[in-house]
Amino acid sequence: MKVLHVTGGGDTGGGKSHILGLLQALQHRIDVKILCFLDGPVYREALARGIPAQLLPQERRYDLSVVRKLRRVVEEGGYDVIHSHGSRANFITALLKGRLKVPLVTTIHSDYELDFLGNMYKQLVYTNLNKLALRFFDYYIAVSEHFREMLISRGFSGDRIFTVYNGIDLSQCREPHLGRDAFLARAGVQVPPGTPLVGTMGRLHPVKDQAVLLEAVPAVLDKFPETRFLIAGDGAEGNNLLQQARKLGIDAAVHFIGYVEEPGNYFNAIDINVLTSRSESFPYVLLEGALYKLPTVATRVGGIPELIRDGENGFLFTPGDSRSLAQILIRLQGDGRLCRQVGESFFAHVRDNFSTTKMAATHIDIYNRILAAGTRR
Repeated sequence: MKVLHVTGGGDTGGGKSHILGLLQALQHRIDVKILCFLDGPVYREALARGIPAQLLPQERRYDLSVVRKLRRVVEEGGYDVIHSHGSRANFITALLKGRLKVPLVTTIHSDYELDFLGNMYKQLVYTNLNKLALRFFDYYIAVSEHFREMLISRGFSGDRIFTVYNGIDLSQCREPHLGRDAFLARAGVQVPPGTPLVGTMGRLHPVKDQAVLLEAVPAVLDKFPETRFLIAGDGAEGNNLLQQARKLGIDAAVHFIGYVEEPGNYFNAIDINVLTSRSESFPYVLLEGALYKLPTVATRVGGIPELIRDGENGFLFTPGDSRSLAQILIRLQGDGRLCRQVGESFFAHVRDNFSTTKMAATHIDIYNRILAAGTRR
């Protein structure tokens, strides 16, 4: 079996983690390659990991000459399935519909109606192009059952949608990383040894809603004034969040450390992992944190309740509810035993259920089912 994965190549977050983790696990069992339209993080890291990769440069987003080139790659490579990831790749791949007798599959990594929230032009143009392109695919892979239900509610046929949860390479937690003090020094964070650190990682974007963590900070500091907060990531909301921290008078306790190249260093440094998003799929930032046995607090959205059992292996709160978030953080700060208990439980849950090995095996089963269905037709 030969499967060609197609992506824009500019992903830096969960999309990149999913694609590279999946390809790394798949390449030992089937013939796979990743094709990128941008010389970006996905392409470069794929090469560094030894994953078969090809660059098909797209001069501009609407450079449609890559459609013909992609068709040639598929035909000459003898691929059985084309598997797309992301709006750019979806648009280009969809234009091959009817030109190739190859099933087109796409993974739904996020709520595509919210991908460009906060940018009116991109939301008007790119979101609508992606929504149109999705209608031309033969099959869909949703990264949570919540997303599968979302697709069905939007008119997609349920018998063509598969659910495959994101998986993580369990060896990541054994990779060498900087010590806590070395990481904090590199990030420009100066705190006394043993300072409790609450962290959140993600692009600084309205849908990630880091503002709700800032709103919770004063109440936490009132009970535990030594606590410090790390906000990792970059994006258009950076200045707004910084201004909000200043208005709340908490800027001395909050550190904006920018994009973190090696997440393991960050997770090794913090004590509590927080995710405040208003919309999520099945976020890697939680899976990655689980490898470091971190007590985790996240919003009750998307596929997160399929990952975290509230009060057992982590804690959930309603999006935007800064009071509930503060109460959970205060409870964790005051109970080291509880922190260890939920951290250990979360690690065991992820280890047993959400590995890249299991994710790859499920994909292979899906590819086989798709190809068998094509044979029957």
